[in-house]
Amino acid sequence: MEGQINSDLPHGDKKGLLGPRDLLVIVLGLLVMAITAGLGRWQLDRAHEKAALHRQLDQREIAVPLQVGKDAIDLDADAWRRAQVRGVYAPAMTVYLQNRQQDQETGFWVLTPLKIAGSNDYVMVLRGWIPRNFEHMDEIARYRTPLGQTMVDGLVAPPPSQWFSFFPDPPQAVIRQNINMEQYARFHHIVLLPFVLRQSGDLNDGLGRRWPAINTGIATNYGYALQWFAMCATAGALLAYFLFRRLRRTRGVVAR
Repeated sequence: MEGQINSDLPHGDKKGLLGPRDLLVIVLGLLVMAITAGLGRWQLDRAHEKAALHRQLDQREIAVPLQVGKDAIDLDADAWRRAQVRGVYAPAMTVYLQNRQQDQETGFWVLTPLKIAGSNDYVMVLRGWIPRNFEHMDEIARYRTPLGQTMVDGLVAPPPSQWFSFFPDPPQAVIRQNINMEQYARFHHIVLLPFVLRQSGDLNDGLGRRWPAINTGIATNYGYALQWFAMCATAGALLAYFLFRRLRRTRGVVAR
């Protein structure tokens, strides 16, 4: 009679061992935990790298200013480092990048090339921001441009990012969506350095310079890391629950 009762039990339970399917579930659970934990650790490492980059950028801002036209400036090595240049603005070549924001208000970025003193080269100066007149879309708010030789202080920065546009801006456009530095230089027949000097300071010239903080995406990395670690913990909890249920069932069969 006892043999008949045992023969009705599942094969795995009759032996009192975990079956092949159980082992497969365990392996897959451990694999998911390893992958998600590894991805979470990778995101943490990326966040730590970016934190180190932030500290490096802070050091660059307080370092001795580079002298544009005298020091060899490399954009990759010197991005966001403080720099100074002496020269004369070329206001006739000013361009206005539209749909740029400051304090959640839409307006223009004002870019004017500056002819470097003692050189035929120019550097593009991102001078600041002005609001847009939505009743007269092409009307530029008044601001002041220094005449004659002037000193500009700012940060070495990459050219403005390219925004999506259905149609390219004509080379002669003053109000435009994007600027390609190489095309701009060819159109105006000038030699233009391959970086922008983002001007700093309150110069009382009608231009706003509350530039957004440099965003390296540290918060995003921490957020992804939290998600991956949460998935790892969930997989571990489910695997532990599965093992608990299977082992309890196995012990019950052995006890009988």
